[in-house]
Amino acid sequence: MQKPLSFKPLKKIRLCEEVADQIKQPIFDGKLQPGDKLPGERELCEMFNVGRPTIREALRTLSIMGLIEVNTGKRGSIVKECDITQYMEAMREQLSWLIKVEEKTIRDLWEVRKYIELGIAHSVAANANKSDLEKLDRIIKKMESCSSDIHAYFPIAVEFHKELSLITKNKIFYIVWGLFQDILLKGYVPILGEIFQEGPSKLLESNKILLKAIKSKDLRAIDKAMEIHAEEEKFFRNQFNKIKK
Repeated sequence: MQKPLSFKPLKKIRLCEEVADQIKQPIFDGKLQPGDKLPGERELCEMFNVGRPTIREALRTLSIMGLIEVNTGKRGSIVKECDITQYMEAMREQLSWLIKVEEKTIRDLWEVRKYIELGIAHSVAANANKSDLEKLDRIIKKMESCSSDIHAYFPIAVEFHKELSLITKNKIFYIVWGLFQDILLKGYVPILGEIFQEGPSKLLESNKILLKAIKSKDLRAIDKAMEIHAEEEKFFRNQFNKIKK
């Protein structure tokens, strides 16, 4: 017999939240640009037909989000240049609890990451300029200088993939990659020596193959390189799971 459902009563949205949402939308839509001035508090009160405390709380919320610089009174608050890094921390906190749950969730996260990195590699092949590729070459050389020291190699490898995400010029790629970066750092770093007992040579080789494929702009070559990269990570992830058990 089906158990009776139990729902919690709905909460009414606060006026300040509705005000913040209405101001936030034209910022996200680009109708309000960085440097644009919002109406003063008194005018906003009249426009929304609410009291000044409600307006001030809404503006404070938008300020915490990094969307505006609050100026009280008639001066009007100013729309700020959005910095995606301000949102990454909040998103990472929401994802971090997933790292602690059942093994299936971890596998799901790794599967998503594989396709995200494949998309990043394709985008880099299409968008990278000479300067971008030279920077990636320099990072690879830094990896090579680490020899068998996995602890020295690992943060440089993270830097390499971070740079790939930045070269895409796609903020969403950068944000999503940043979320998975946390899984790497929190999961691998404490036991790097146990997982990578033979050193980073195989991981380094897979990254070199990936960069070569990106330079060729051959999407099939990139797909193959990412398969090699994924297989290497799968092996070491299995090692990670054995150690954690």
